[in-house]
Amino acid sequence: MTTDHQQAIRAARAAINDAIDRRDSEGVAAFFMPTYHVVTARSMHRDGKDQSRRSWADMFERDKGGTYGRTPDEIYVNDDWGMAEEHGRWSATIKAIDGLLEVAGVYAAKWHFTAEGWMLEAEIFTPLTVVRP
Repeated sequence: MTTDHQQAIRAARAAINDAIDRRDSEGVAAFFMPTYHVVTARSMHRDGKDQSRRSWADMFERDKGGTYGRTPDEIYVNDDWGMAEEHGRWSATIKAIDGLLEVAGVYAAKWHFTAEGWMLEAEIFTPLTVVRP
C-alpha cells in the first residue's frame, strides 16, 4: 500500500506545481488542511489554509513572472496512522527590488490521509542558494 500512497502524494505534488504554473491560488490551497502551516524560505510563517491561499494570490499578483517548483526526492509513509513525510528540492525565480533572483533549496512536508485524499499539514522551505542571473 505504501507505493500507492507515495504515488498519490507525488501526483498531489504535481497538481500543486501545475496550479502554481497556472497561477491558481485556489488550486494550490486545494491540498492544504484547514490547519496548514508553512515556514517560507524567508522564515515567514503562514497559519491556516486561507492565509496561505491569500499569500499565493498576492504573490501571483505582485510577481507576474515568478516561477516556483517542488521536486519530491523521498516520501516516507506510515500506513497505519495515515501520515507521510516528503523530502525534496525546490526552486524559484522571483522579482526583487533590484532584479531577478534564482533561489533554490530543500523542503520537508507533512501529509495526512483524509476523506479527500492526501492533504498537506505543514511545509518548511530552506534556501541553500541565491543567485542573481
